[in-house]
Amino acid sequence: AVRSLDCVEAVRTADERRLQATAIDASAIRLLTWNIHKQEDAGWDRDLARFAAASDILLLQEVTLTDPIERILQSADLGWVMASSFIYRERDIGVLTATRVAPVANCTQRTVEPLLRLPKSAVISWLRLPGTDETLAVINVHAVNFSLTLGAYRNQLRALGDALATHRGPIVLGGDMNTWTDERLDAVRELGTRLALTELTYPEKDLRSLFLGKQLDHIFVRGLGVTKVEAVAVGSSDHNPVFAVLRYPP
Repeated sequence: AVRSLDCVEAVRTADERRLQATAIDASAIRLLTWNIHKQEDAGWDRDLARFAAASDILLLQEVTLTDPIERILQSADLGWVMASSFIYRERDIGVLTATRVAPVANCTQRTVEPLLRLPKSAVISWLRLPGTDETLAVINVHAVNFSLTLGAYRNQLRALGDALATHRGPIVLGGDMNTWTDERLDAVRELGTRLALTELTYPEKDLRSLFLGKQLDHIFVRGLGVTKVEAVAVGSSDHNPVFAVLRYPP
């Protein structure tokens, strides 16, 4: 179904319906974020099938909604919600969040890039946690890229912060944040400070893809323990996916 998913309504719904939903296995939450480059590179389907089977939460950016990608997610027993940025050749392109249990609520946001006028989108999902009244908020964002100033970039991040301003439970923020300048990374970290998030670091070799010498893909968390984090080298996109295993309580 195609419909608008308002964040104010989603916050209210998440609070009302949290005890009715199936809880995620919080002892080892397997999460992967990946800019899939519109499925334009050879081998994307093979790699996505592998990652989907091994993930409880899948955060995808630059998704072109086609039958093959839907079949892969269905085969992995993942449901999904997508924030469409725009339609090209009758296909939705945007951000997609897939989860092993149905979220309590979802909402979508969209910000128009100042130069190319192509929107960038985000999905926020709330998942029930076992043994608590709290929910896990998961933010999947593809950040504004082409802009001469940081106005639109900051506005997009501010809207994400506003949507989670009253959330008291754990949070995961992940995606392609287009942090190709120090100023952009500082803006993301300001959002992290606002929401009390911690940026994940990479104990082994950091294989995240670079642009202008800067990493673009990030995961930030709040109220969660971190069991594992790594970037995985692939040839099926211009971004390497980032994988983390998280736990609650921390």
